[in-house]
Amino acid sequence: MSYKAINHSINLIKELKIAENDLNLQLERFPFMKNGTFYKVLRDLFLPFCFKFISKLFRSKIDDQLIIMGAYSGNSYLDNTKYLFEFLNNHSNNRVVWMTKSRGLLLELKNKGFEGVYALSLEAIKLLKKARYIFLTHGVYDVLPIDFSPKTTIIMTWHGTVIKDITEDFDATYSYKKWVRYLRLKSYPDQYIDYVLTPAKGKYEHKILTTAFRVRSSKILDLGYPRNDILFDYNMEFTQKLREKYGIPKNIKKVILYAPTFRDAGSLRFPFKKKDLEDLNTILKESESIFLFKGHAYEKKINFGELECIQLVKEPSDIQELIIISDLLISDYSSVTFDFLLTMRPVILFPYDLDVYEKGRGLHYDLSEIAPGPIVYDVKTLIESIKNIEKLDIEYKDIREKIRDRFNKYHDGKSSERLLTFLNIPFDRP
Repeated sequence: MSYKAINHSINLIKELKIAENDLNLQLERFPFMKNGTFYKVLRDLFLPFCFKFISKLFRSKIDDQLIIMGAYSGNSYLDNTKYLFEFLNNHSNNRVVWMTKSRGLLLELKNKGFEGVYALSLEAIKLLKKARYIFLTHGVYDVLPIDFSPKTTIIMTWHGTVIKDITEDFDATYSYKKWVRYLRLKSYPDQYIDYVLTPAKGKYEHKILTTAFRVRSSKILDLGYPRNDILFDYNMEFTQKLREKYGIPKNIKKVILYAPTFRDAGSLRFPFKKKDLEDLNTILKESESIFLFKGHAYEKKINFGELECIQLVKEPSDIQELIIISDLLISDYSSVTFDFLLTMRPVILFPYDLDVYEKGRGLHYDLSEIAPGPIVYDVKTLIESIKNIEKLDIEYKDIREKIRDRFNKYHDGKSSERLLTFLNIPFDRP
């Protein structure tokens, strides 16, 4: 690679950084721009084309020891890739690199003794061209949309069992579908991924993934999620540290986690009125329990005031950690339900906006067929269910086990080991 080419690439990277920062700033000030033509062209065509062009200046000399991971469009350190990243750092001699667009996260990783690289850099592109394996949670923007080497194996670990329809997500993400494919930008999952990971063994669950990702069934790996291994490997000391981390008072005997699925901003409706919260707080106080709200979208919608037994989980948070400290889960269309079932603790489904959600997003299942606990549609019934949780725990035990096994082929805490074994990545067994 010539000095002129390197200098040109550096200048282009700087321009892309400025373009991305300017775009993010404008979107914060004028959210409606996100639906505008300029934003979509820049996101779908211009930036991917530039990164593809720059990446072609680097040779694809594969380093068999190099593994790269990213998550949530390069902005977070969470989910399957996080737990696989830490497993490899502790149990292998491979070079494992986390790629992110967050400078703060880079410093955090460095303080933990891990290697991280800033995504919008020539170093990142160089490493991506050399990587033997790349692991993602959402898509190519977890790292960068470059021209990957055909010798690189890319695994989409995904971020949950698919209950709601996700096919429209890909169409919405890439507005100019024909141009994306014509320019061979490799933005659609089927253009760059080699495998999709899932914990579910059923043919129907696999079919949902093959349709959504447009891949062959042979590319679906039902080996389990690395993020769930931690649910089988913790002790009381670790649990206590997590309770302190999330501000759980020492006198609290039970933790109730409310973790609704993501909703588009326009469809977000907070289901609790002030009187509902006051009644709930009274019951919680009597039973020495606490009610945790998981969902950053609610932060601007609610204020719990002096309700000491109800609190909002502040971001960033790790849902796997919250599962460990929780005695009861309340959710709706979120796949966190199936993760939580690995603990075999009780679950309540609270799909208060089912009609609206089905018409908008759409579901792959009838909730009554996959519910591991009671389904309630109003706050009053929800509060009654919480009051009778011991009874419901016993009543739904067999159903929980059945649903757990349907959506989790394994429940042994060895998902990371299975995945690495399948890919022939060497590691030391714990």
